[in-house]
Amino acid sequence: MKVRMQPDVDVDGFNFVWAVWDSGSWVSGTAEILYSKRDNLGGCLIPETDVSNNASFSHLPRVAVDASNNVQFIWRDASPQGDGVWHAKLANDGSVLVPSHLAMSGAGGGSSSLLPEMVINKYKEICIIWDEEPSGYNQMDFTKLDSIGNPIIAKIRVSPESVLSFWPGIGVDSFGNNHLGYRTNKTSTDSLAYTKLNKDGNFLIDYKALDAGLLPTIIADRSQNIHMVYPHQTGYGWVINYLKLNQNGNIIIGPKTLYDLEYYGNPHMAMDSMQYLHVVWEEQTASGTFPIYYAKIDTLGNFVIPPMQVVYPPYTPGGGLPRIAVDRNNRLHLIWVDVRIDPNTTDIFYKRGENEQTVKELERLKAQNQPKISIFPNPFTTETKVIFSLSHPGSQMDVREETERGKIEIFDILGRKVKEFDYLPKAQYGGNCSFNQIVWNGKDEAGCKLPAGVYLLWLEFGGFRKMCNAILIR
Repeated sequence: MKVRMQPDVDVDGFNFVWAVWDSGSWVSGTAEILYSKRDNLGGCLIPETDVSNNASFSHLPRVAVDASNNVQFIWRDASPQGDGVWHAKLANDGSVLVPSHLAMSGAGGGSSSLLPEMVINKYKEICIIWDEEPSGYNQMDFTKLDSIGNPIIAKIRVSPESVLSFWPGIGVDSFGNNHLGYRTNKTSTDSLAYTKLNKDGNFLIDYKALDAGLLPTIIADRSQNIHMVYPHQTGYGWVINYLKLNQNGNIIIGPKTLYDLEYYGNPHMAMDSMQYLHVVWEEQTASGTFPIYYAKIDTLGNFVIPPMQVVYPPYTPGGGLPRIAVDRNNRLHLIWVDVRIDPNTTDIFYKRGENEQTVKELERLKAQNQPKISIFPNPFTTETKVIFSLSHPGSQMDVREETERGKIEIFDILGRKVKEFDYLPKAQYGGNCSFNQIVWNGKDEAGCKLPAGVYLLWLEFGGFRKMCNAILIR
């Protein structure tokens, strides 16, 4: 079985998408790190290419684009003591600037989760959290590399001594401080631990237990507050929780549960230029499928877009692991693992979506003569009435051809068109009749009920476009 797993994604300053994953066999212990460069519609610019270039077991990669639009990769592979941290750097055209090399030797293995996480600070330094097991206890380490992968800070143990620690996350603020999260078993229950280091690796906050959890995604906002999403174990499974911390590591919002219906995991989060947080996660169903969900929240943890499913059937066991990135135009880029094409092959899939708030801002700047659209009731459960204006007295729309037609298209939040309505020519509505309406029952073109969530309705007529959203509740 060909296995492609552990994807990651970032976007450069040209809005090109860089995706990375590992590919090989866990059974035979051979794997390589592959990447691809895509345009902002998913078109291939650089096909699947090996960046690790060695015969060892290269796996668990991460990617980040620096301020010069060069692309930095890290992953785990063999070192003299065990699995260490490897690095490579590419120019934006895919040419190799720094070839694959061992950046930091480590004793990864045994009970190690091995998964590294990294961020690039404003100084173009690569900040990494990773784990190893040098003396019977799995510990969390912090390492900082320069822009060509040489160690600036070789290795600092950040987890408490003789305490098992796993499943890390890392964020960086505009001061260059490093915010580290990981799971420990220091108390009777597993804890989501937090440590803060300054730019030079000095401890500002040694250890603080925040909640029960693991695998946090950590982002600092413009006010230097820290936002986390992570899986949290409950008595009946796992839910997705959110926390907000101040610079002193004190919780100012949360823990707040974003979604708690069944068994959820592997959340990931990105922040756009308007300081909205975009969160994705997978549901692990009893049947073994992995539908993927999305929500948009503000920096107070309030929903701007409530949780909604964004990856639909056909999906089969072995999928999930979503990762999300936001480009300079605030568009959303999602990748995940799926086996929908071949049950014997796990592949990496990509989907792009518009960011609703950005769409609204662009619409506001357009010409004033636009069609009008309204929805009632909204939110709705079974059906809603969409009322739209096809003409405005004295505007260009009044002098269009009588046979000119328009349409209303309905999209989910990641750009999947689920329904389209063609309405009749204006002449058939009595010439100067300005308003008309359709009724939508919350179903797609095939007549299937759509899941609860926010849907974008676009009215288009004679070159004019107008958007609003409808909230479907099930």
